[in-house]
Amino acid sequence: MPSIIDKLRQRIHLASAGAEVFEVPMPDMSLAGVCRRIESQGLFVIGAARTGTTILQNALNDSHAIFLFGEPAFHNEGDSEDFAARYNAMHRSWGNQENKSSYCPPLFEEDASWYAYLARLAQTYRYVGSKIVINPLEAEDRASELFDFHCRHFYASRYLFTFRNPLDVLMSTRGLAELNGGTVSTYAEVIKGYFVVVQLFFRVLRNLPHVEVVFHEAVEPATFRKLESWLATPLPHAGDYYSGSKVRHYELTAVPEPHRPLVAEAVDLYDKLKRETLAGFELIQIEQNSGHFDQNHFTALGQLSRDVSNFLRTIDAPS
Repeated sequence: MPSIIDKLRQRIHLASAGAEVFEVPMPDMSLAGVCRRIESQGLFVIGAARTGTTILQNALNDSHAIFLFGEPAFHNEGDSEDFAARYNAMHRSWGNQENKSSYCPPLFEEDASWYAYLARLAQTYRYVGSKIVINPLEAEDRASELFDFHCRHFYASRYLFTFRNPLDVLMSTRGLAELNGGTVSTYAEVIKGYFVVVQLFFRVLRNLPHVEVVFHEAVEPATFRKLESWLATPLPHAGDYYSGSKVRHYELTAVPEPHRPLVAEAVDLYDKLKRETLAGFELIQIEQNSGHFDQNHFTALGQLSRDVSNFLRTIDAPS
């Protein structure tokens, strides 16, 4: 972005009374340079579609210390310098009104790359980042890409996963696709994509330093007190964004009978995930071998990881 760098150079050159010019070192405005400077300010909300990522992003964006973009796909952006134009056009095409979650403000005289905007916003906000939604049909590839990208560029950032009962996710995902006239994923595809995100949560939890989780139907005042402590940032109005009357729940009878055993198993596994996660995992760094025969060899996290992997292997998602 030559125009931005040229403007910065004009501001940081100090001329002495003579001909000498003293130059303050330029900040590295490359992707790697920007991410090195701001990675500790990174905050990313991650979840499968219809798990409460949007409302959690909105609740966090209510803070004057947080700015999270809505689904910008940074990992696919590259060095393109028209980020704001494309991002804002995307949200307009979705019919979204302008707020922090849906609008990139014109911070430069000309457009710029996504990481230039993050660097500029990081001068104002304590945390900057995005909401990341992983859809069923791309879940495995997307989860792998995201893990590699965030390890490379945002290792020291904070990651907040959000989960919701998979039965509710299943019915909401398929219902929304039918309403919008889009491709409707099969029951198996939605469930498989959901637990791929659970696997990603385990992977991030075990390998990156700052990870938390929110269970959508279990949000209460204590949830945001915990997040306030984790972020060292007040979130005085975050809880106001949640209303139990707006969270729709489904019965297993809403699922066609041939698919009920799969969904029932998914719900049981989710209940175990929620119970063990809220209790708090211990000994996260014990090396677990999935081939152990004796259940006593596993920590709670190790057993959950094994259960999810075995469950995914049983799913035969139709094309």
